[in-house]
Amino acid sequence: MSDFLSVLEQFSRSRILVIGEAMLDRYLYGGATRLCQETPVPVVTLSHAIDQPGGAANTAMNLHSLGAEVTLLSVVGTDWEGTQLQRLLTKQGIEGVIDSSHRTTLTKQRVMDGDRLLLRFDQGSTELLTTELENRLISELRIQWDSHDAVIISDYEYGILTDRVIDTINRLQQRSVKMLVADAKNLVKYQTLEITAVKPNYQQTLNLLNQIEDINLSRVRYVKNNVDEILGKTGAKIVAVTLDREGVILLQRDRAPYQIRANPACPTQTIGAGDTFTAAFAIALTITDNPTIAAEIAAAAAAIVVQKPGTARCTLEELKSTFSHVLEPS
Repeated sequence: MSDFLSVLEQFSRSRILVIGEAMLDRYLYGGATRLCQETPVPVVTLSHAIDQPGGAANTAMNLHSLGAEVTLLSVVGTDWEGTQLQRLLTKQGIEGVIDSSHRTTLTKQRVMDGDRLLLRFDQGSTELLTTELENRLISELRIQWDSHDAVIISDYEYGILTDRVIDTINRLQQRSVKMLVADAKNLVKYQTLEITAVKPNYQQTLNLLNQIEDINLSRVRYVKNNVDEILGKTGAKIVAVTLDREGVILLQRDRAPYQIRANPACPTQTIGAGDTFTAAFAIALTITDNPTIAAEIAAAAAAIVVQKPGTARCTLEELKSTFSHVLEPS
């Protein structure tokens, strides 16, 4: 375990650039004690609301809480949601987000009765960026590229990662190779970019292979049976397939799959856990050339946040404590 602590001690050395869709996650908490008279749906009496950065912004916040230096490139609206998101990010010293009156901020609002999710409603612009906003984002990307150790692509397919933006990443990568980590709904878009690592979940893996779920085959077995095709279609050196309660399967070329097991968590507390995994994985990969150590650290970070409500973050102190406890004599 000393190897893990040695890597964690160096987390503050990393400078990570995140590009993708920044969102506002809003949690509306209350109590549902009766049904509506008009139609049999719960009536929720709201007590309070909690706002957290979501999407690419959650990845950036996790990077920050883990000690890395972070820049976030995205576009949000000039609406209340965008202002609130910018305020939350600025409070942590995270900059780089462009605001525009031509877009509305991506927002996911969840109505909660305790830890029970009753309803989620989404809003925000999902169309591709205008040429003007593309130019602004690309200009900032070119400025920021050389001053970072790694780049995380956080692509929810909500219009930020346009073909021109991806082409710019490709050109910059050819000129000055960075450790490139992609967390994207459609990983095929990035297979020619000299990707270091990708983090698909199970559904994204099925989509990648144009397959539907085989109910006669466990998810772990399915991934292990398709290692070469998964690596080939992503173009990545490393693939970490996240499987929720079944943990993570780490795939590398010419190596046997490596499984990291996970403890089950309440489904409403797994929100954003993938962002936490990506953040910790990216930092660790800038420090160690051992992907297994990086994946174990990332899985431990995700395990910490699924014990917290809402869109949560893992701190470097929590990670150090996790691995320090393993080292303590019984």
